[in-house]
Amino acid sequence: MKVDRSTEDAAGIALDRRRILPVFLIVCTYSAGAAAILPVLPFLIQSMGGSPLVIGIVITAEAIGQFASAPVLGLLSDRFGRRRVLMMSQVIAAVSLVLLAFAPGVAFILLARIMFGLTAGNVSVTAAYVADHTHAGNRRQAMGFLMAGAGLGGIVGAGLSGLLSHTSLNAPVLAALGLVIASAVITELRLDDERAAGGIGHHSQAETASFRAIVASPAIGILVAVMLCHVFAYGMYISQLPVFLGETFVWNGHAFGAKEFSYLIMADGAINILVQIFMLGWLGRYLTERSMILLIFTFICLGFVTAGLATTIPALALAVLCVSTGDALAKPTYLAALSTLVPPQRQGIVLGAAQSLTAVADIVSPVLAGFILGYALYGIWIGAAVAVAATGAVIAATLLHIRAETPRCDM
Repeated sequence: MKVDRSTEDAAGIALDRRRILPVFLIVCTYSAGAAAILPVLPFLIQSMGGSPLVIGIVITAEAIGQFASAPVLGLLSDRFGRRRVLMMSQVIAAVSLVLLAFAPGVAFILLARIMFGLTAGNVSVTAAYVADHTHAGNRRQAMGFLMAGAGLGGIVGAGLSGLLSHTSLNAPVLAALGLVIASAVITELRLDDERAAGGIGHHSQAETASFRAIVASPAIGILVAVMLCHVFAYGMYISQLPVFLGETFVWNGHAFGAKEFSYLIMADGAINILVQIFMLGWLGRYLTERSMILLIFTFICLGFVTAGLATTIPALALAVLCVSTGDALAKPTYLAALSTLVPPQRQGIVLGAAQSLTAVADIVSPVLAGFILGYALYGIWIGAAVAVAATGAVIAATLLHIRAETPRCDM
């Protein structure tokens, strides 16, 4: 598949950042809340007696929620507007964080993460909002701007987590609750949801149509297959990275912990911002979608191998740089390419369906990685992540060369 780039080269199409600034702020604050939890969650589970496999199951529970909710939230946003659906998901997220903050055991943590996962489908809603308010010629740049908001939120959230984790493991969760509430306030007060709703049809028929569109369209199906490989490989790596480093890595003479992991998340956020604001647009002028995706897989494979071999902080920093650069390039590239293959009235539901399918990888990969690390098979863990990423690169190299068909309104 090769997305038609003629529109991307159209002259005189400037991105109006003011139109998407509210959704940038929403994504930023929401991502900050999510990032505040990530450094402490594995250690919170371990403090209640959870093993690496249990950590993987809890992370998988969040992905199950995402799998169930993403196409539904996308459909509802197509029918009733983006703002209403974002508000609903943010309220659910706030309730889940209250439950997580006061969870007496792992079972309650599991329930809280399932609830939080139900709100993860709002990624497709925000992406659909950006697609509503941008031209195909500047959509990848706009998606990069949106993902930069997520990166900035990651820095803020991880920084708060590092500062507050000394107080207690629950303190960052309460900070995350405040950030999600702030995101809901911005949604209510600032989001301009002028898009007309309706015209989608019956709920079950629309949801079935969205998955049928992915299966029936070779261009969309191949792109989603590549996305699945990327998400699976990255999920294996990131879900168990704190466990791996906690067991094998010495940070300035002491064991790797929640504070140190927060540093890595902050670095990841900073790299995301720099790549998506400065590097993405420059590369987009010279690389086709297939070349960009091959570069993405090259970065993450190098990062995985380097992380598995790292024994010093500079080596670990190089691994984070490679993986974060690849992942930062991936999200806007995939979303922009997919949105150009979908008619405007189907943006939310088809993007949501694609996110739901990639959530399958998020469901399986943490459990598989946790099982492998439960036996301290570190080389197999990294090797499996590299193998899946390499499979995605092969698919991209051999199949992503067909010109995308014109999107049809009956999808």
